[in-house]
Amino acid sequence: MFEAFYEKYAPEEQEVVALIRNCIGGGYNNKGDFWEMTAISLGMVFCATGENNIREGRLEWPVTEEERNSEEGWGRFGKEQICRIRVRKLLDEYVPNHTTPEKFNSWAVTGVLEPSVSCPELETVLEEYNKPVVIEDKVLGTLTLNREFDMFETDFSWNGKEFPSCLRSTRKANLHGAVPVLRQKLVSEREAWDKAMREFAAKKLTELANEWLAEDEENKAAEPITEETFAKRITLSELTITSGGGFTAYYNDDAMFWGHAVEVSGSLKKGITYTNLAG
Repeated sequence: MFEAFYEKYAPEEQEVVALIRNCIGGGYNNKGDFWEMTAISLGMVFCATGENNIREGRLEWPVTEEERNSEEGWGRFGKEQICRIRVRKLLDEYVPNHTTPEKFNSWAVTGVLEPSVSCPELETVLEEYNKPVVIEDKVLGTLTLNREFDMFETDFSWNGKEFPSCLRSTRKANLHGAVPVLRQKLVSEREAWDKAMREFAAKKLTELANEWLAEDEENKAAEPITEETFAKRITLSELTITSGGGFTAYYNDDAMFWGHAVEVSGSLKKGITYTNLAG
Protein backbone atom coordinates (compact mmCIF):
# COMPACT_ATOMS: atom_id res chain seq x y z
CA MET A 1 0.00 0.00 0.00
CA PHE A 2 2.87 2.38 0.79
CA GLU A 3 5.01 1.65 -2.28
CA ALA A 4 4.56 5.21 -3.61
CA PHE A 5 6.05 6.51 -0.36
CA TYR A 6 9.04 4.19 0.08
CA GLU A 7 10.15 4.36 -3.55
CA LYS A 8 11.42 7.90 -2.81
CA TYR A 9 13.95 6.58 -0.29
CA ALA A 10 17.19 4.60 -0.55
CA PRO A 11 16.73 0.85 0.03
CA GLU A 12 19.47 0.69 2.70
CA GLU A 13 18.24 0.85 6.28
CA GLN A 14 20.32 2.43 9.03
CA GLU A 15 19.90 2.38 12.79
CA VAL A 16 20.13 5.77 14.47
CA VAL A 17 19.45 7.38 17.82
CA ALA A 18 17.33 10.46 17.11
CA LEU A 19 16.32 13.50 19.13
CA ILE A 20 12.75 14.50 18.28
CA ARG A 21 11.71 18.15 18.47
CA ASN A 22 8.03 17.46 17.80
CA CYS A 23 5.56 15.94 15.37
CA ILE A 24 4.21 18.60 13.01
CA GLY A 25 1.42 16.65 11.29
CA GLY A 26 0.79 14.95 8.01
CA GLY A 27 -0.09 15.54 4.38
CA TYR A 28 -2.45 13.44 2.32
CA ASN A 29 -0.97 11.46 -0.60
CA ASN A 30 -3.88 11.18 -3.03
CA LYS A 31 -1.97 8.90 -5.39
CA GLY A 32 -1.42 6.28 -2.72
CA ASP A 33 -4.50 7.05 -0.59
CA PHE A 34 -2.54 7.43 2.64
CA TRP A 35 -1.10 10.11 4.94
CA GLU A 36 2.57 11.10 5.20
CA MET A 37 3.38 12.01 8.80
CA THR A 38 6.32 14.29 9.67
CA ALA A 39 8.33 14.83 12.83
CA ILE A 40 11.21 17.29 13.13
CA SER A 41 14.49 15.97 14.54
CA LEU A 42 17.24 18.04 16.12
CA GLY A 43 20.02 15.52 15.60
CA MET A 44 20.89 11.87 14.99
CA VAL A 45 23.72 9.54 15.93
CA PHE A 46 24.34 6.59 13.58
CA CYS A 47 24.64 3.39 15.61
CA ALA A 48 26.97 1.53 13.24
CA THR A 49 29.65 4.23 13.03
CA GLY A 50 29.02 6.60 15.94
CA GLU A 51 28.89 9.45 13.40
CA ASN A 52 26.59 12.29 14.39
CA ASN A 53 24.33 14.52 12.33
CA ILE A 54 23.52 17.43 14.65
CA ARG A 55 21.13 19.58 12.66
CA GLU A 56 17.44 19.85 12.03
CA GLY A 57 15.94 17.12 9.88
CA ARG A 58 12.68 15.53 8.84
CA LEU A 59 11.48 12.06 9.85
CA GLU A 60 8.57 10.85 7.75
CA TRP A 61 6.39 7.74 7.66
CA PRO A 62 3.15 6.65 5.97
CA VAL A 63 -0.10 5.79 7.77
CA THR A 64 -3.65 4.96 6.82
CA GLU A 65 -6.58 7.26 7.56
CA GLU A 66 -7.45 5.07 10.55
CA GLU A 67 -3.87 5.22 11.91
CA ARG A 68 -3.37 8.97 11.52
CA ASN A 69 -4.65 9.94 14.98
CA SER A 70 -3.32 6.82 16.72
CA GLU A 71 0.01 5.75 18.22
CA GLU A 72 1.16 4.98 14.68
CA GLY A 73 0.50 8.56 13.54
CA TRP A 74 0.43 11.65 15.74
CA GLY A 75 1.35 9.61 18.80
CA ARG A 76 4.40 7.84 17.39
CA PHE A 77 6.93 10.39 18.65
CA GLY A 78 6.79 12.74 21.63
CA LYS A 79 8.28 16.17 22.12
CA GLU A 80 12.00 16.04 23.02
CA GLN A 81 12.01 12.23 22.85
CA ILE A 82 15.32 10.42 22.32
CA CYS A 83 14.76 7.04 20.64
CA ARG A 84 16.47 4.37 18.56
CA ILE A 85 14.89 3.94 15.13
CA ARG A 86 15.51 2.51 11.65
CA VAL A 87 15.61 5.01 8.80
CA ARG A 88 16.14 5.28 5.04
CA LYS A 89 17.52 8.43 3.40
CA LEU A 90 15.49 10.43 0.86
CA LEU A 91 16.88 10.06 -2.67
CA ASP A 92 18.36 13.27 -4.05
CA GLU A 93 15.94 13.46 -7.01
CA TYR A 94 13.01 13.87 -4.60
CA VAL A 95 14.52 16.81 -2.70
CA PRO A 96 12.52 20.03 -3.37
CA ASN A 97 14.11 22.36 -5.91
CA HIS A 98 14.43 25.27 -3.49
CA THR A 99 16.87 23.46 -1.20
CA THR A 100 19.65 20.84 -1.10
CA PRO A 101 19.77 17.25 0.25
CA GLU A 102 22.01 18.42 3.09
CA LYS A 103 19.63 21.18 4.16
CA PHE A 104 16.43 19.19 3.67
CA ASN A 105 17.87 16.21 5.57
CA SER A 106 14.84 13.93 5.18
CA TRP A 107 14.52 10.30 6.28
CA ALA A 108 11.82 7.65 6.20
CA VAL A 109 11.17 5.89 9.50
CA THR A 110 10.80 2.15 8.98
CA GLY A 111 10.71 1.08 12.61
CA VAL A 112 10.98 2.19 16.23
CA LEU A 113 13.43 -0.13 18.02
CA GLU A 114 13.55 1.59 21.43
CA PRO A 115 11.17 4.45 22.26
CA SER A 116 13.44 5.83 24.98
CA VAL A 117 17.24 5.59 25.18
CA SER A 118 20.08 7.49 26.82
CA CYS A 119 22.44 9.42 24.57
CA PRO A 120 24.71 11.99 26.26
CA GLU A 121 25.55 13.64 22.95
CA LEU A 122 21.91 14.31 22.08
CA GLU A 123 21.06 15.20 25.68
CA THR A 124 23.66 17.97 25.41
CA VAL A 125 22.02 19.13 22.16
CA LEU A 126 18.64 19.23 23.89
CA GLU A 127 20.03 21.18 26.84
CA GLU A 128 21.51 23.77 24.48
CA TYR A 129 18.29 23.89 22.45
CA ASN A 130 16.25 24.71 25.56
CA LYS A 131 18.43 27.62 26.66
CA PRO A 132 16.54 30.92 26.27
CA VAL A 133 17.66 33.15 23.41
CA VAL A 134 16.84 36.80 24.10
CA ILE A 135 17.55 40.09 22.30
CA GLU A 136 17.06 43.41 24.06
CA ASP A 137 16.01 46.35 21.89
CA LYS A 138 15.43 49.93 23.06
CA VAL A 139 12.22 50.29 21.05
CA LEU A 140 10.80 46.78 20.82
CA GLY A 141 11.82 45.64 24.30
CA THR A 142 12.64 41.98 25.01
CA LEU A 143 12.57 39.66 22.00
CA THR A 144 12.42 35.98 23.00
CA LEU A 145 13.06 33.14 20.55
CA ASN A 146 10.20 30.68 20.04
CA ARG A 147 12.23 27.80 18.67
CA GLU A 148 9.27 25.67 17.62
CA PHE A 149 7.99 28.36 15.25
CA ASP A 150 11.42 29.80 14.35
CA MET A 151 10.61 33.36 15.36
CA PHE A 152 11.37 35.97 17.98
CA GLU A 153 8.32 37.24 19.89
CA THR A 154 7.54 40.35 21.90
CA ASP A 155 4.60 42.45 23.10
CA PHE A 156 4.67 45.59 21.02
CA SER A 157 3.06 49.02 21.47
CA TRP A 158 1.21 50.25 18.39
CA ASN A 159 -0.72 53.51 18.62
CA GLY A 160 -1.12 53.15 22.37
CA LYS A 161 -2.15 49.48 22.44
CA GLU A 162 -0.12 46.38 23.28
CA PHE A 163 -0.26 43.36 20.97
CA PRO A 164 1.98 40.40 20.00
CA SER A 165 4.68 40.97 17.40
CA CYS A 166 6.89 38.33 15.77
CA LEU A 167 10.21 38.55 13.94
CA ARG A 168 10.79 35.58 11.68
CA SER A 169 14.48 34.73 11.96
CA THR A 170 16.35 32.48 14.38
CA ARG A 171 19.72 34.03 13.51
CA LYS A 172 20.78 36.87 15.78
CA ALA A 173 22.77 38.44 12.96
CA ASN A 174 19.62 38.67 10.85
CA LEU A 175 17.57 40.03 13.74
CA HIS A 176 20.02 42.82 14.44
CA GLY A 177 19.48 43.78 10.80
CA ALA A 178 15.68 43.44 10.92
CA VAL A 179 15.09 45.30 14.18
CA PRO A 180 16.52 48.67 13.04
CA VAL A 181 14.52 48.47 9.80
CA LEU A 182 11.34 47.79 11.74
CA ARG A 183 12.09 50.59 14.19
CA GLN A 184 12.87 53.15 11.50
CA LYS A 185 9.89 52.36 9.27
CA LEU A 186 6.99 50.57 10.87
CA VAL A 187 7.57 52.02 14.34
CA SER A 188 8.51 55.62 13.59
CA GLU A 189 5.82 55.80 10.87
CA ARG A 190 3.29 53.49 12.52
CA GLU A 191 0.30 55.83 12.21
CA ALA A 192 0.84 56.20 8.47
CA TRP A 193 1.40 52.45 8.00
CA ASP A 194 -1.67 51.59 10.06
CA LYS A 195 -3.83 54.00 8.04
CA ALA A 196 -2.45 52.68 4.74
CA MET A 197 -3.03 49.03 5.70
CA ARG A 198 -6.59 49.73 6.83
CA GLU A 199 -7.39 51.61 3.64
CA PHE A 200 -5.81 48.93 1.44
CA ALA A 201 -7.86 46.19 3.14
CA ALA A 202 -11.01 48.31 2.91
CA LYS A 203 -10.56 48.91 -0.80
CA LYS A 204 -10.08 45.21 -1.53
CA LEU A 205 -12.51 43.62 0.95
CA THR A 206 -15.47 45.95 1.49
CA GLU A 207 -17.46 44.36 -1.33
CA LEU A 208 -16.85 40.94 0.21
CA ALA A 209 -17.87 42.25 3.64
CA ASN A 210 -21.23 43.35 2.20
CA GLU A 211 -21.73 39.91 0.65
CA TRP A 212 -21.23 38.37 4.10
CA LEU A 213 -23.55 40.97 5.60
CA ALA A 214 -26.28 40.05 3.09
CA GLU A 215 -26.10 36.45 4.29
CA ASP A 216 -26.42 37.43 7.97
CA GLU A 217 -30.04 36.74 8.90
CA GLU A 218 -29.73 38.66 12.18
CA ASN A 219 -28.57 41.89 10.48
CA LYS A 220 -30.80 42.14 7.44
CA ALA A 221 -31.65 45.77 8.25
CA ALA A 222 -28.04 46.85 8.74
CA GLU A 223 -26.65 49.68 6.61
CA PRO A 224 -24.19 48.64 3.88
CA ILE A 225 -20.54 48.78 4.88
CA THR A 226 -18.53 51.54 3.23
CA GLU A 227 -14.78 51.59 2.72
CA GLU A 228 -14.55 54.31 5.36
CA THR A 229 -16.46 52.36 8.01
CA PHE A 230 -14.57 49.16 7.12
CA ALA A 231 -11.22 50.88 7.70
CA LYS A 232 -12.39 52.26 11.07
CA ARG A 233 -13.80 48.96 12.33
CA ILE A 234 -10.76 46.70 11.92
CA THR A 235 -8.16 46.75 14.72
CA LEU A 236 -4.60 45.44 14.65
CA SER A 237 -4.07 42.26 16.68
CA GLU A 238 -0.67 40.89 15.57
CA LEU A 239 2.29 41.92 13.43
CA THR A 240 4.92 39.62 11.90
CA ILE A 241 8.18 40.94 10.42
CA THR A 242 10.76 38.98 8.44
CA SER A 243 14.48 39.71 8.54
CA GLY A 244 14.26 40.65 4.85
CA GLY A 245 11.81 43.48 5.52
CA GLY A 246 8.54 41.71 4.71
CA PHE A 247 5.59 42.07 7.04
CA THR A 248 2.14 40.61 7.70
CA ALA A 249 -0.42 42.38 9.88
CA TYR A 250 -3.52 40.67 11.28
CA TYR A 251 -6.58 42.79 12.07
CA ASN A 252 -9.65 41.84 14.10
CA ASP A 253 -12.65 41.97 11.76
CA ASP A 254 -15.26 43.40 14.19
CA ALA A 255 -17.52 40.46 13.23
CA MET A 256 -17.76 41.54 9.58
CA PHE A 257 -16.41 38.14 8.56
CA TRP A 258 -17.76 36.22 11.55
CA GLY A 259 -14.48 36.18 13.42
CA HIS A 260 -11.95 35.67 10.62
CA ALA A 261 -8.83 37.83 10.75
CA VAL A 262 -8.08 40.36 8.03
CA GLU A 263 -4.54 39.71 6.78
CA VAL A 264 -2.51 42.50 5.17
CA SER A 265 1.03 41.93 3.93
CA GLY A 266 3.82 43.45 1.90
CA SER A 267 7.38 44.62 2.31
CA LEU A 268 9.21 47.76 3.28
CA LYS A 269 10.57 47.95 -0.26
CA LYS A 270 7.37 47.32 -2.26
CA GLY A 271 4.78 48.61 0.19
CA ILE A 272 1.44 46.91 0.86
CA THR A 273 0.73 44.27 -1.77
CA TYR A 274 -1.83 41.75 -0.48
CA THR A 275 -4.88 41.35 1.72
CA ASN A 276 -7.30 38.50 2.40
CA LEU A 277 -9.10 36.67 5.19
CA ALA A 278 -7.21 34.36 7.53
CA GLY A 279 -8.14 31.97 10.29
